[in-house]
Order: sequence, then C-alpha cells, then structure tokens
Amino acid sequence: MKEFTVKVIPPSNRRVWQISIPASLFWTVLVGAGLIIIFALVDISGPLTKAALKGEIALLKTRNKSLKQNYVRLEEKLGQFDGKLVELQEICDNVLILNSLPPIFQGKENLSMGGIGLSEADDLSGVDESSMTNDFNIVFSQVELKLNLLKSGFYRVVEKMENSVQKWEHVPTIWPADGWISSKFGWRKSPFNGQREFHTGLDIANMPSTPIKAAANGYVVFAGWFGVYGNVIMIEHGFGYETRYGHMDTISVRKGQYVSKGQYLGTMGDSGRSTGTHLHYEVIHNGKLEDPMKYLIPEENKVLRGVTRLHGQ
Repeated sequence: MKEFTVKVIPPSNRRVWQISIPASLFWTVLVGAGLIIIFALVDISGPLTKAALKGEIALLKTRNKSLKQNYVRLEEKLGQFDGKLVELQEICDNVLILNSLPPIFQGKENLSMGGIGLSEADDLSGVDESSMTNDFNIVFSQVELKLNLLKSGFYRVVEKMENSVQKWEHVPTIWPADGWISSKFGWRKSPFNGQREFHTGLDIANMPSTPIKAAANGYVVFAGWFGVYGNVIMIEHGFGYETRYGHMDTISVRKGQYVSKGQYLGTMGDSGRSTGTHLHYEVIHNGKLEDPMKYLIPEENKVLRGVTRLHGQ
C-alpha cells in the first residue's frame, strides 16, 4: 500500500522523528484542513460582505430619494413656467385682438406641456434613462414651440404698430392754418346768392399772408390756379387720403414735391371765388369728400373753437 513518510529533523544532533502515513489518510487530512480553512474564511468575511451590501443599499436609497426630490422640484418649476407661458399667451392674444389681428393661441389648448411623471415614481432605478430623456425633450420642444409662437405674435403687433405710426403721419390730423372757422362742412346758406348749397370743405379765416401748412405727409399733385378755388394746392397722402388748400395768395411748393406734416406750403389769401381772406380746406378719403373736423386732433381744435365762438360763428 502506498504511504507518505514525514520526517522531523531537529536543528541539533537530536533524534530524527519519522512518521509513515497511508496515502488515503494523508489526502483526507489535507482536504479536510482545506475545507476548514475555507469555511473559516467565509465565516469571517460573511458579516463584512453583508455590512458592505447594506451600506451600498442605504447609499443607493439616499441617492434615489435625493433624485426624486430634485425631479419633483424640477416638475414644479416646469409647471410654474408653463403657467407663466399661459399668461403670456393670453396677453399676446389680447394684444393681437386689440390691434385687429387674429389670435394665435385660441383653440390651441393642446399645447400645454403636462408633466414628466417622475414625481409619482417611488423608485427611479426602474425608470428607463432613454425614456426619461425623451420625455424631457418633448417638454422642452413644447416650450420652444410656445416661445416661437409668442415671438411671432409680438413681431406681428410691432409690425402693425410700425405701420400704424407710418399711417398716422399720412392722415390729415393737424390744422392747416391758424385762425377761426368762418364756415363749416355741409349744407349752408350761400354767401354769394343766399341759396342753400353744400359746402365741400372747412373755411378758416385770418389775416392776409397767414402761413398755411400741410396737414399730413404726402406728394403735391397739383399747385396752381384751379377755377373758383383760385390758387390751390392738392396733396396725395396715401392710404386713400387727399387734401386741398384753396384761395391761397402765394404757393411755395411745386407739383411732384414731397411734403411733411406741418411743412410750410404758402400763404392765406382770397384768390378765386371768395368773399374775403380765408383758407378753403378739403379732405377726401377714398374718393369721397369728408368733414375735415373728423380728422383734426381735439387738443389742437381748442384754440380755434374758442376763437370761432368769440366771433359768433
């Protein structure tokens, strides 16, 4: 039978010990010792491993709670931001309507951003990262769409206001001369034959050589003698407006010249069919004669109205 011999040799000249062990017993002892060592190591490291796992789980739970709190705050901020956007949408639509422009957001309630839904999840570890990213992309795309619509709406308002300002400069709103009203627009008794006639303009009386000015921006389309009007200036202002200045004494502009609102045109006189020094002022809109008083600014009317009452007209 096969055996293993173990010899113990002391460091001096003492007796050498020798033990013979059967091979089967040797391997049994060796394997047993190995198992004892392994079990001992497992028994020692087990609690350490469990403690480490518990610590890691606790850390992950803390991080999960922190992430959830952050996402809740983010969703709250997004909700507040969406509320502000809704207010801006209403303001934008109201401004558009006030400027006779169609609203942008009415009937587009489906543009509401909604929520991500992360605040309702108890454990964010099960939330798919790509799905979360996609949800955020959708929300921010909606925000970008709303902002672009708001920008477009306010640009339209600015454009309309710029056009309105430009148009205002071409509307005959200022008095063409100082003086008092000697005859209004409409039916009157003719100063020439006493018969009833329709007066096509507004007569403003004053001293000879009183300056006459353009009531609005425009181009002079006629400057010269024109029958019963005498010396007359006709100005095209655009937007369907035209003004005429009759019975002038001197004319200081020429046909084709561009004039600005308030620019000097010449002086008051009594040329043509006239009973005295005055300006016969007409306003034509879209080919139709209209009462000039309809367009004159009230603040500028005060002095002339006062003078008119003083003269009993």
